[in-house]
Amino acid sequence: MNAVPSAGDSTLLTTSGPAARREFEIRQIHFNDLWEALRLGIADWRACRTEVMVLAVLLPVAAIMLGAVTAAPNLLPFLFPVCAGLALLGPMVTLWFVALSRERERSGVASAEQAAAVFDSSRLNTIQSLGLLCIVLFLAWLAVAGVVYTHTLGQTGPARGLEFFVRVFTTAAGWEMIVLGYLTGAAFALVTLCIGLVSFPLALDQDVSTWQAITVSARAVIRNPVVVLAWGFVVATLMAAGTVPALLGLSVVMPVLGHATWHIYRRLVA
Repeated sequence: MNAVPSAGDSTLLTTSGPAARREFEIRQIHFNDLWEALRLGIADWRACRTEVMVLAVLLPVAAIMLGAVTAAPNLLPFLFPVCAGLALLGPMVTLWFVALSRERERSGVASAEQAAAVFDSSRLNTIQSLGLLCIVLFLAWLAVAGVVYTHTLGQTGPARGLEFFVRVFTTAAGWEMIVLGYLTGAAFALVTLCIGLVSFPLALDQDVSTWQAITVSARAVIRNPVVVLAWGFVVATLMAAGTVPALLGLSVVMPVLGHATWHIYRRLVA
């Protein structure tokens, strides 16, 4: 179902660790591979129809966030960092869709039972370690965002509701917070992209160590810097669009990106 590039335009990466030594082929991909991965991701999403499952998680999360901001207005400055930080958790939270795409490619049918079987294998340790790393990056981003707010807009005193947004866009401190926030957010996103581009699909598909998975992912980024940055921009744009309204758009965006991640992995690594 999934055509991958030929082995002619590639480099070889030798990995070692607890798993048997082997060579992973790192291919060079092009922009049309991104669009093809998205097309296949949409096809997988249409076959799996997982948006109901995502909504079952997103709706309570959106309600909790709204309730927290209403009950404790001082949390309002963290609303955007939390939403933006979802992209840092993306490689972990979309892993189920990767598993479904993998099973659909292998058997022609997206069997949830067969897709779930891989999580009971020895590969679970690597997957858990990668997931923990994503959570650490997410918490670190929230901490840095808090520091940025405290040293910029937070210096102007507390603000609630509409007054907060007015200060964000009409004061020098607000614009300083926006610029610093975007710069630090971009740095976190770049680290996550290097670590998580193909590490989760690889850990799901092969018996590799955590370090092997991260190394292969980083080498794939180094091999395809421009195309990978373009993919990062696509992910960030779709995730931002998906947060409107009330995170509901993520019920489609997250499954599509998760499915597409599998197809990008198949084009990058063999």
